[in-house]
Amino acid sequence: MNRKIIIISAIAGLGVIAGLLYWAISVQKESENPAFVQPQIRKVLDEKTISPIPSYDNSSIWYFSEDGRLFKVNIDGSGLSEFPLPEYSIDLKKVLWPKTGTDFLAIGIPPIQGGVLPVESKSYYDSADKSYVYLRPNVQSIDWLPDSQRVVYIWKPSDGQSPSLVVADADGSGFRKVSDVFWPDLVVKASNDGRSVLLYRSQMQGDTNKIYLADLASGGISTAVESGINLGASWFSSGSQFVYAQLSDAIYSKLYVYDLISKTSKSLNLTTNLDKILIDRDNKFIYAAVPKVGTGSDQFIKLDLGNLKQEIYFDPPDYVSAKDLMMVGNTLYFVNSRDGKLYSIIK
Repeated sequence: MNRKIIIISAIAGLGVIAGLLYWAISVQKESENPAFVQPQIRKVLDEKTISPIPSYDNSSIWYFSEDGRLFKVNIDGSGLSEFPLPEYSIDLKKVLWPKTGTDFLAIGIPPIQGGVLPVESKSYYDSADKSYVYLRPNVQSIDWLPDSQRVVYIWKPSDGQSPSLVVADADGSGFRKVSDVFWPDLVVKASNDGRSVLLYRSQMQGDTNKIYLADLASGGISTAVESGINLGASWFSSGSQFVYAQLSDAIYSKLYVYDLISKTSKSLNLTTNLDKILIDRDNKFIYAAVPKVGTGSDQFIKLDLGNLKQEIYFDPPDYVSAKDLMMVGNTLYFVNSRDGKLYSIIK
């Protein structure tokens, strides 16, 4: 009897030891495997950030401050330095960066004078001359062409004539009319091959807001998306697809992908806005900040464009409303609309 008790006790003791060893090995593996590390948000800049963009070598980030000053900072937030610019006396709202080069387009709102609401101002910064060239107020929606030398925009004549789609040099010279258009409030989005632009109205009328496709060589305009109240569109780098946002019953729009070859749309099952997404350079994934029902705080989703499967990339513990998403190396950065500051997600 005593012998049986001894044997049973020994077996039980070995079981406890084995369990402890398994637990210790598991803990060690979790500490070694980055998949088990809880992601965290890190504040990169302690000031409001406008139009951040990574440097070409992904070692730093360029951004503008509220007062129109240009800065560069290392991706970890160190090494802050200012790039001197001429004085910009307009309230800066957004900067459009070209695909390459050091020029840019600045969009802002001038001060109110005489109680009259000011018209949005657009200017081109010429890095060779180190000066701003203020574009005429007739220039409405504008976008860079991929050669980083020319722009495409909607021209609103002051004589009551029809507005037109125009290609010109970034300083406004080399003006070439592509085609007459119906509305001056059309938004233009240039394709990455520079052959065409998407057009949609910013001031919607009725229960349909179509998305049009304009050929910059021929001037021909066709309809891409016929139905729905469409709020925006953004090209894939391939040039054969674009993602667009369509108003739904929810507070936020639903996202779809349109294929120019098959002329069909498919839903991405994402309820968010276009300023809250990032399409990776290889067109394989979309990173989206998706507001959660009930809280409004964003949850970061990673969508595989091959099979449309989604995974939770990060669920912040505190309230976040993200925009201006960008991937620098393997780190996702964003501006939190709650305070206007730049953050990164450390995984």
